[in-house]
Amino acid sequence: MVSKLKIGGIIYAVEIVKRLEDESQALWGYTDYPKTKIKISKGINKQKQIQTLIHEIVHAAMHEAGLDEQCNDEKIVNPLGLVLYQVLNDNPELLEQFTDVKS
Repeated sequence: MVSKLKIGGIIYAVEIVKRLEDESQALWGYTDYPKTKIKISKGINKQKQIQTLIHEIVHAAMHEAGLDEQCNDEKIVNPLGLVLYQVLNDNPELLEQFTDVKS
């Protein structure tokens, strides 16, 4: 898993942590906007970790885009994250396009 990502021009550290909780409820991921950190639970399998990272990227992207009223709305973030994960996962040649652009 990557250790940092640039989202909206801001560098976010990505950490795999043993346990995440919010009000005693276990979480798979969490984005701390002021500290520019994304935390992903170690307790889920690799596929779910990547899916959760994409979900948290959507949170951070919306925040950095100034959509603070929507960036924590799971009714918006969850479907966007799931579809983005599916598109990236099922179309690996898409990511290769970005490598070609940098060459």
